[in-house]
Amino acid sequence: MMIEQESQLLAQIKSKDFAPVYLLYGEEQYLKEMYCKKMIDAAVGDSFSEFNLHQFDGNRLDMEQVAAAVESMPFMAERRCVVVSPFLYQSLSVKDREIFDSLMSQPVESTVLILVINDPEFLPKKNPKAKKLIAQVDAAGVVVPLEKRSKSDMTKFLQKKAQLSGCSISRELCQYLMERCDDDMMTLSNEMEKITAYAQSGEICREHIDAVTVKAVDARIYDLAKAILADRFDRAIEIIEDLLYLRYQPTVILSALSGAYLDLYIAKTALEAGKGQAETVAKDFDYRGRDFVVRNSLRDCRKYHLNALRESIAYLAKMDWQMKSSRADNGILLEQSVAKLLLIARQYD
Repeated sequence: MMIEQESQLLAQIKSKDFAPVYLLYGEEQYLKEMYCKKMIDAAVGDSFSEFNLHQFDGNRLDMEQVAAAVESMPFMAERRCVVVSPFLYQSLSVKDREIFDSLMSQPVESTVLILVINDPEFLPKKNPKAKKLIAQVDAAGVVVPLEKRSKSDMTKFLQKKAQLSGCSISRELCQYLMERCDDDMMTLSNEMEKITAYAQSGEICREHIDAVTVKAVDARIYDLAKAILADRFDRAIEIIEDLLYLRYQPTVILSALSGAYLDLYIAKTALEAGKGQAETVAKDFDYRGRDFVVRNSLRDCRKYHLNALRESIAYLAKMDWQMKSSRADNGILLEQSVAKLLLIARQYD
């Protein structure tokens, strides 16, 4: 059975009408952990949980032990619960896969087996092994895809988190928080806890967010691109030093910087072609789920010359090749790149 709406899973948890196998996968780690915990609490509870709950670390997995736990009778309870997280299905040996296939062909009704996939490469449409696993669990139990929620749902999530801590937050500031700290639910949940602890009560304001949250790398890189294009060398170097201190590799920083320049170039080209509507750009260039990138790029690209953006992108491509092919210090090459990008921008002031 393939779950299409989370309400279906919640209904099963509430009624304790469990299938023998559950597969939780998708981008949203927060939801996987939350539903896994809810299922454990409902399936086992506190009664003899030390005997009826078995949790296995998938990085050191012994499928024979998993099979033994699944096939054991529950101790003075209705069911047993077995959790494998992360479940590295694509790394299973031939022997372990045979054991797993046997469990799927004859699922044990008195056990709830929960498999949690954290692999970002687990893509059913592209990966035959992922597709096979989903088909197996679909036949034996329940498949639960947990992808990123919409911006509207994320806003409700943040407002509810704030409310539970005696605070309130506007829709606009929820959007700002998502742009600043990424749209990952786990990250946002942690950041909201920090914000509400700092604000203590009442209306959350932008100053509260800026005071205690950490900007996501993408947001910092975008600030770096803006600093370079605005001829603010000291600010650009400051951002670079912060990122290097946080142990981000120069090649990763350069790649993200190239992406920020490309976003601005796409927005500038769209504006000059008379196609500068955010919805049009998002659709034509596949910015699904990254609406804030489109809005910010369309807003900021007006300040910059198209040729400056074009030449910068070409230079960044050249430096990417140089970083990956030469023995020079990549940190120095990154700083040289910032200086060169500043010179390019100055040519078109």
